[in-house]
Amino acid sequence: MDANKIIADIKNRKLLPVYLLHGEEPYYIDLISDYIEEHVLEEAHKGFDQTILYGKDTDFVTLVNAAKRYPMLGEYQVIIVKEAQNLKWKGDDDLLLAYLENP
Repeated sequence: MDANKIIADIKNRKLLPVYLLHGEEPYYIDLISDYIEEHVLEEAHKGFDQTILYGKDTDFVTLVNAAKRYPMLGEYQVIIVKEAQNLKWKGDDDLLLAYLENP
């Protein structure tokens, strides 16, 4: 799926439960993640229903726990992991894989 298709789907509120963005070109990753951050939730809901994590400061347990929370104000809980390539690997990546099988 290309960046334009993902953004078009988000604009039309056709959201997937998980977006795993990777590749050689960080421009498209940033474009999509910035669009999600700015447009999925209403501004008033972001303080409650949007979490931004940084890979170097988090691990899979923290990530999965954040993803399992229910939204407080809106329809969605948005978790964005920036610099995910730096996620701390502690042998707990099976938690993330299990979550991804059934978000």
